[in-house]
Amino acid sequence: MKKLFFILIILVSNLANAEPWIDTRDAWLRADIEYLADIGVIKVPVTTWPLMWASIIKDLEGVDVGQLSDKELKVFKRVKRKGKFETKLKIHNYLNLKVANQGKVLRHFGDDRREKSEVTSRTTGMSKHFAWNIEAARVYDPIDNEENRLDNSYIAGIWGNWVFSAGAIERWWGPGWDTSLILSNNARPVPGISVQRNYSDPFESKWLSWIGPWTFNAFAGQLESDRYIPHAKLLGMSVNFKPYDTLEVGLRRVAQWGGEGRPQSLSNLWNLFIGRDNCDELAGGCSGDRSNEPGNQLAGIDFSWRIPTKKYNGSIYGQLIGEDEAGYLPSRKIYQFGYKNGFVVGDFFVTSYLEYADTENEYAPNITYNNGIYQTGYRTEGYSIGSTYDNDTQSLSLGLLLNHKGGNRYVFRLSIVDMNSDNTEGNHSLSIEAVKFNQVEFKYQKLTQYGMFSVEIEAKDKAINPFNHFSSKNSISVSWTMEL
Repeated sequence: MKKLFFILIILVSNLANAEPWIDTRDAWLRADIEYLADIGVIKVPVTTWPLMWASIIKDLEGVDVGQLSDKELKVFKRVKRKGKFETKLKIHNYLNLKVANQGKVLRHFGDDRREKSEVTSRTTGMSKHFAWNIEAARVYDPIDNEENRLDNSYIAGIWGNWVFSAGAIERWWGPGWDTSLILSNNARPVPGISVQRNYSDPFESKWLSWIGPWTFNAFAGQLESDRYIPHAKLLGMSVNFKPYDTLEVGLRRVAQWGGEGRPQSLSNLWNLFIGRDNCDELAGGCSGDRSNEPGNQLAGIDFSWRIPTKKYNGSIYGQLIGEDEAGYLPSRKIYQFGYKNGFVVGDFFVTSYLEYADTENEYAPNITYNNGIYQTGYRTEGYSIGSTYDNDTQSLSLGLLLNHKGGNRYVFRLSIVDMNSDNTEGNHSLSIEAVKFNQVEFKYQKLTQYGMFSVEIEAKDKAINPFNHFSSKNSISVSWTMEL
């Protein structure tokens, strides 16, 4: 898969001429977009990232700005200005430096640092039919020993209303802010290919038009070689739709399939696709070594629902993910619930959220993200592909994102976490024992004539020491990004 990616980069690197989508690294932009969606300005689904700019801009261009309040107009202008900048047929070059006292242990939406120190050079651009982002990073003392990285690099082409891409793209599926239970930015992105709908226009058919605006996303990637089943495939599919302006629904599904020593025939893939992957559903059952069992799947549903009051009073959201299937429905489930709101305080536009998640399986401990065949689990390069806290963990987070009219931006987050609560070694990527801790985070970002400066501070009352790699309860990092 990596070889294919490099070949495609070479083929398109000479194309003359920002990005067709919004990635997972700007929490403040997400806050603005979700607020506009909640008040009905943006009509399309907005809980699957990367999020296509085409549908967002189309909705913004159809707005009568005379009907917006001063608060709404400021948010509207910020998003529209950002959209025009990102979709110009122009090349942008960036240099980014990050320095910290230790690597990032827990990642949330909007985080872009992983290691202790990182130097990144980035070139991104877009033409009428192609878009690309080449992002080369050199990192210091990484856990996976990969010092040279191309994470977040991709090439993409548009054909009709579909965008096809190849690269290592971070994804976030679901309405959660603190974490996503099925696919988050916690682990490094998996190299692969993907397809997604560009515009989210509703069906014209009278039988399907009730679905409203909808999106479709699918990808196929290849996991690393240094795992129990080397080079296993990671497959994913997501459909989002808005039957009402106030309600968005997401249907998610991911699977680990194939790899060295595992069946990779089309019939085996078909059994996986239709959900016939339990031993009692296969013709003749499973062999003793389960060599004919298709793979490991997770699936579920999430929603974001604006509270139906005349005045905007926020939204309720949630996610339910099943580790297994029973009667073609998710079973052995984990849960997430939250509330978010957007409001103005003085010169600040504030987005707040309160989020609870429980990754301890309803059936038994040590099931979530673990599998008898794929014994490395639903993880890559040592980190969970789903929840940032991995399995058997209860977390409660309060977050505030502040956007000042002068351009300064802030994040405050308070988290209470009961991690690996079953206290079992060997089935958790972050802690070999139960640990309860509180964490406070603060992030500040300021745009200057010399570039974007960021400072982030984290403080815990107990240390987490995954892989015997991190030693401090507290961390501080400084970042500088400059357009060349």
